[in-house]
Amino acid sequence: MRVFSTAAVAMVAAVLAGANETAAQNQRPVVVTVEYMKVAPGQDDAYLQVEQKMWKPIHEARVKAGKAIAWYLYRVASPSGTLVDHNYVTVAIYDGFEATENPYPEDLLAKIVPAKTMTEFMRKTVASRELVRSEMWEGIPDMLISAPPGSKPAPFLNVAYMKVPAGGESAYLEVEKLWKKMHEVRVKEGTLVSWGVYARMLPEGSDYPYNFATTNAYARYKDLNGLDFQAAFQKANLGMNVNELAERTGKSRDLVRGEIWVLVDAVQAPPK
Repeated sequence: MRVFSTAAVAMVAAVLAGANETAAQNQRPVVVTVEYMKVAPGQDDAYLQVEQKMWKPIHEARVKAGKAIAWYLYRVASPSGTLVDHNYVTVAIYDGFEATENPYPEDLLAKIVPAKTMTEFMRKTVASRELVRSEMWEGIPDMLISAPPGSKPAPFLNVAYMKVPAGGESAYLEVEKLWKKMHEVRVKEGTLVSWGVYARMLPEGSDYPYNFATTNAYARYKDLNGLDFQAAFQKANLGMNVNELAERTGKSRDLVRGEIWVLVDAVQAPPK
């Protein structure tokens, strides 16, 4: 089953080397749910206790049971400050849309959180953070560069949110194919771990501020801002000059926002 947004393609926002790797291996779209959390100043430790001590065992059980492929917890390093609406992000990866229908089966939960403690469990969860919003995205299989099988998740992720105009999806993806060649150069040189393009599935509607996202995963912090653009451009051999690439890129989408996420914790299925 596919759910297509008004803007066009159905899909995801998130992430990581793990998501990119899984989609590339399966050649079917992975579905990614992203939850944006706002943790009050001074409450980080309490929130992380909830995620890592209370919820992580549940995610481990879900992955072991095949209910999810992976789960990731990120701290948002940029943007930051009192005006931002979220400072942590959780990401869950599923093998297709159908897997999101019942992601937390009652029998699985009951083995970890007894019924008599569930009310207190949820009270602590709600008190630890504000769930600002949830999104669902779908990875585009031929727009992924995967990390080597069995890789640990990359510690740094640059997430770029794009607004592509209605009817402009094909033109946008053609531009991303050009950038894919650039990113392949970077992966070969060891300055990039993986890259992917995702399309938003939910919420639907043309009034949402973005409908596509890209993720660049890095092993080293310095590589977030260490690109030798001219060298990578020459090696990619795109058949055009830099100005042409910039013009086509600018016309294909609006870069709404960029964020830097730092990995805090993760649960991944073992490589097959």
